[in-house]
Amino acid sequence: MPTTEENFMRAPAPTAKRTLYTDAMEIFHRAGDLIGLDKRIRLELEQPDYEHMFYVTVKLRDRLVPLSEEATKPFSDLPVTKVRDPAGLELLADGKIILNGRALLGSDVVIRSGHLRLPSGGVYQLVPGENERFKAYRVQHNQARGPYKGGIRYHREVSLDLFKALAAEMTWKTAIAEVPFGGAKGGIQLDPRQYGREELQAVTLRFMYKLKSLIGPNLDIPAPDVGTNSEIMALMYRQFTDGERERHKMRGIVTGKDVRIGGSEGRTKATGQGVVYCIEDYFSEKSESIRGKTFTLQGFGNVGSASAEILGSMGARLLAVNDADGTIYNGDGVDVPSLLAYVHENPKNLKRSVLGFPGAQTISKKDFWEVPADILLPAALGGEVTAEIAEKIKVKLIAEGANGPTTPEADRVLAKRGIDLIPDIICNAGGVTVSYYEWIQNKRMERWSEAEVNKKLEHAMKRNYRIIRDVARGTARKTEMHDSRPFCIGRPVDTRCAAMVLALKRIAAHYQLEGFSQ
Repeated sequence: MPTTEENFMRAPAPTAKRTLYTDAMEIFHRAGDLIGLDKRIRLELEQPDYEHMFYVTVKLRDRLVPLSEEATKPFSDLPVTKVRDPAGLELLADGKIILNGRALLGSDVVIRSGHLRLPSGGVYQLVPGENERFKAYRVQHNQARGPYKGGIRYHREVSLDLFKALAAEMTWKTAIAEVPFGGAKGGIQLDPRQYGREELQAVTLRFMYKLKSLIGPNLDIPAPDVGTNSEIMALMYRQFTDGERERHKMRGIVTGKDVRIGGSEGRTKATGQGVVYCIEDYFSEKSESIRGKTFTLQGFGNVGSASAEILGSMGARLLAVNDADGTIYNGDGVDVPSLLAYVHENPKNLKRSVLGFPGAQTISKKDFWEVPADILLPAALGGEVTAEIAEKIKVKLIAEGANGPTTPEADRVLAKRGIDLIPDIICNAGGVTVSYYEWIQNKRMERWSEAEVNKKLEHAMKRNYRIIRDVARGTARKTEMHDSRPFCIGRPVDTRCAAMVLALKRIAAHYQLEGFSQ
């Protein structure tokens, strides 16, 4: 029988077709082999229960598309069009302008060959809004432990294969977090930065209209993910409950809502807070503090920015940040409050990017991976830490804030190099954990304080992370906070595999005790 190291280092067996989903399920099969997972249970978990694909259509708004300097020359004498309602001109990240309401209504609108000049001096081509079709998805992976649960992602690079992988990860994550949910994921193939607020509202309402028969507060509960937020959840909540006689009993149809409409205190920062609780417990076991530690961060969205803010408040120093549009570095430390204001509050920063932040210098993404630090926090998209990058990084710990940021090949490199890892299915489980707290509050028509929410979250994160560390070391024990004896397998394994062992043992118990429906 191969040793632990041989088992971990062995490359995955060749398959007819290798996909993102098969890569993501490699760890499932490895952990399943180690615990002798029953073949029928393996088959139940190997593929999603349901894979839904459908389309939503909406009517887009008229757009003003900016012309290049060369293209404006034929319109040098074009008079300026007066803007009746400046608030009706919605500027997008790509420079286009959405026309809302009656922004240009009036007899003084001067249009020549479909072009007009705005008071800013720029010449724009007027492009009438057309109907557009968007591909939408909802993958429901498993509900052995409770209702399907998982986020809604709006991103230009989504696919059925991706959502299958993310839905499966939610199944493992909810089991690790010990919340009574299963796993799901879904969303729409679009770049939200290229659409206006009213257009995104129309897309969301139509999406929920199509989704309504597939979900429910005790069946499948969506939440925010990449490209969505509490505003999107509010729209989904309204569309699902509109016209219902007892609509307030359905508040738990989505989580991640604004606290004013049934959301939970602490939910916005919950994923980042959970990341920090894991990092804190990692160093605490070594009798070390977060204070004075350095970290690099990939992604400055909800998870990344919250993690940076909390770590900074605890005395850690942010050295470099990479996002989809650029990378910044400051060896003396990036001022996190100033960066938060620059990204999220600066009206001129339409892309909400760290690029151009005056408190740091611009570097390449390649150089970002080689910045020496104590911690690397990947909090962007999946598959970013490849084997090539794993060979170059100069950190002691990787704390995975994103879903699946490290490839299986990179895992093997990190193991060789002795770089510690807090795997995503525990590290970023804070979001779904507080989503569960929100769901409970909605069920009971209660509201908990942020201190109460964070106290529960800290206990849940650290308790389950400690079980995972014990499983990884093969050290079964019972303490005041946790009991790892039912989950240890009598031999050490890598941390990612240990997390999956914990998840599978908790899920398998439902099949073993309940049996199978006939």
